[in-house]
This record gives sequence, structure tokens and C-alpha cells, in this order.
Amino acid sequence: MSQPWQQPQQPQQPQQPGGYPQQGGYGYPQQPPQGGQPQQPQYGGGFPPPPAPAPPQGSVGLAIVAGIGAALVGALLYAFLLSALADTDGQQPEITNFAYAGVALGALVGAVVAKLGGRNQGLWIIGAVFALIAIFLGEMYGYALIANDFTSNAVERLGGDSSQVPSANEFFFDHFGDLYDGWKEDADAMTYIFMALSPVAAYAAAHKIGNR
Repeated sequence: MSQPWQQPQQPQQPQQPGGYPQQGGYGYPQQPPQGGQPQQPQYGGGFPPPPAPAPPQGSVGLAIVAGIGAALVGALLYAFLLSALADTDGQQPEITNFAYAGVALGALVGAVVAKLGGRNQGLWIIGAVFALIAIFLGEMYGYALIANDFTSNAVERLGGDSSQVPSANEFFFDHFGDLYDGWKEDADAMTYIFMALSPVAAYAAAHKIGNR
């Protein structure tokens, strides 16, 4: 004898305390936690890393003042070297130009400007101009030293008093026009090339140090 057909029973939901079925299972939306605020997703790694610090900015005024000081000191050193290499014992002074001296002078000025001015390319150009002025003043004051030494030797050979010969400062400040005319007559292509090396070295040194 066949058994009567019976409708299959639905699976029972687990009961929460109070007789209500538990929500959040299959087919039911996830209920928010107590308190009414949805739970925020958690991400690994903690807090985001702090932004990278900005590169330090140099001082424009301090870099310019220091560049002027370095240019004056370099010009004096260049002048004394030019005078030391000159031969003033003959009938005419013989002057020897030293290219590496101009390069060293320019590198000194450019390094000082970049060290204090940072990555300011305008200061690098100013440093190159300072180096060009410094090499020119070094040439002029070097010629003043040579003129003093040569004139003193000539007066002593004639039996005169060399103490009456104008000093290098007097040649430089009181007779600068005559000094410049004499320098311009002696200058040749190599003189201008040696002078051009100084601002080039200044800019190259500033670029290298400023980009570190």
C-alpha cells in the first residue's frame, strides 16, 4: 500500500534568544553591529607614511655676500701667483699665465655660492659672473704688483731709491687706466681663454654641489 505524499519540511533557522531567527546567514543581509554604525574595512600597513621633507632652501643674501668674499680672496691669491711667476729682472717684465689658477678661482667661488645658496640656478649664474670679475681684478692687481716690482728693480739698477716707487695699491687705484692699457696690449687669445675658464668652472662647481 503506498504512503501518502508529504511536503518536505523547510530547514529550521537557528533561534536567537527571544525566539527570532538569526540573521546574516545565506539569503539574508548582514546586519550592522549594535550601535547603528557600519563597521569600516580595515587595511594593512597602519598609517600612511609621512610626506618626504622638502629640500632645504639656501640663503640668497648670505650666498651673494660669501660669493663676493670668495671672489676677492681668490682675486688676491691669483694676483700674487701671477706676480710670483713673472720675471721682472730683465729689460721688460715677462708674465706667465697659469690656466689652472683661473679654474681653481672659479671653482672656489662657485662652490661657496652653491653651498650656501642651494639649487638656485640664478645664484649659479651670479657666481659665474663673480668669478669672471675676480679673474679680471686678479689680472689687474697682479699687473700692479709686477709694475711695482719691475720699477723697483729698475731704479735700484740705476742707483736710485726704490722706496719712492709707487706701491702696488697706488698703481692699482691711482693709475688703473694706464695699468689697463698695458694689460690690454699684452693680452692675447690665450689670456682671454684662461679668463673664460674661470666662470665656466664656477658654474660647473655650483651645478655639481647644488645637485648633491
